[in-house]
Amino acid sequence: MNAAFTPRLSTSTSTTASSSTGYDGAASASSPHVQKYRPYFSAREIERLSAKQRGKLSVAREERGRQQACGFIDAVGVRCGFPRGTIATAQMLYIRFHLYFPYKDHNYMLTTRDVSLATLYVSSKLHDTLKKPRDIILASYPLRYPHLIAQRKGGVLDPALVDVAALEAERGRVLGIERLVLESVCFRFAVGGGLGWVVKIAKRLKMSKETTMAAWRTAVDCYRTPVSLSYPAHTIALGSIYACALLTLAEPRPHDQEELPSASGATPDNSPDQTWRRLAAIMGTAGSWEQDMHASAAEVNAIAQSTLDLHITILSTPPSDPQHALTPSPTSPRDAPSAPSDPSASTSASAAIRSSIANTAFRLPAYWTVQTLTEMKVYLRERAPVGPGDGDGMEVDGAPEWGDEGGEMGVIEAQEKEEERKRRRGMNEGTTRFVWDHGVAV
Repeated sequence: MNAAFTPRLSTSTSTTASSSTGYDGAASASSPHVQKYRPYFSAREIERLSAKQRGKLSVAREERGRQQACGFIDAVGVRCGFPRGTIATAQMLYIRFHLYFPYKDHNYMLTTRDVSLATLYVSSKLHDTLKKPRDIILASYPLRYPHLIAQRKGGVLDPALVDVAALEAERGRVLGIERLVLESVCFRFAVGGGLGWVVKIAKRLKMSKETTMAAWRTAVDCYRTPVSLSYPAHTIALGSIYACALLTLAEPRPHDQEELPSASGATPDNSPDQTWRRLAAIMGTAGSWEQDMHASAAEVNAIAQSTLDLHITILSTPPSDPQHALTPSPTSPRDAPSAPSDPSASTSASAAIRSSIANTAFRLPAYWTVQTLTEMKVYLRERAPVGPGDGDGMEVDGAPEWGDEGGEMGVIEAQEKEEERKRRRGMNEGTTRFVWDHGVAV
């Protein structure tokens, strides 16, 4: 991968000024604690960190909770008028946050709702689309308390019905969690290219406006998955285009199909179906395009599989699950449904707000079910190309897996370091120094 797109990452370690040769596990409160920023994690690292923070939650329940939070961030972000880049970054911050902080932490009273609002607030700062915490909280009220707007014509929230004391208490919690969110990114106020890469790559691949929009919607969904923590924005854009091609073709083995002439006599390049077949054939195998695009077929394949996992999770979620109460909003504010003006519709106010909201920005063809999506994922795994990264995220220089060096002692030392980081995180005692490499590309 070209050096311009390959971050040179530092090992995420904790050191003390009083100990330069090792870690003694009992540093004093006055000793500085160093935490280095890591923009990317491998898939194994994400799974290991997630397993520590999920506690007794099952993997399926954790994924459903993540989608509930990302859907809530999506819905509130659109109601605030935030651009898609701000919403995508907020979703990435939420996923990253729970690599460091557990889902249930009674010390900080962390809840899915408060953490979601805090990440949206931090993201608004990073993208210079700032809104006050109070405005973001009020924007979430119609989703959380639909009865407050059912009493008003036009679906407008009545400020007089809001409990000022409760609003101020929630604002204090959001501002408190903001610090923890900033700690998870080591106070690095920088954002990547985001969704703009989809348009740039689409122009280079000579995709039509229709196919570009479909790929862009797929990229919006990708930021609801952990791939944003493993790959840079341009690789996610390529993976989104590949995933969109597979989902749009709606065939069990699209790579085995030959290109057919268009029935209307148009050239293959002008036919959306033939465009998707061409892109699936190119990105599904290793080739010269990998060097041109600074990515590998293995990475693109891994992102496509993660997108399939997202759709499988959403389709397999029971209707009674709370996730359906906080589904994502439309892709843009122009698509937002309006609430009914009839106050008598109070019993269906929540459904009226979200009646036309789909679970994902990309609309799945009717062909896809949990079974067909699973079959497609198995098919992709069977023909997964081998390349740099091999679908395991960005390579991390100098960051061996736990136990790779030092045997059992290496595992014990790593666990001690992790416990010390957990003890210090979010605390005021001692000094914590957050550092990062200035040359890291995101």
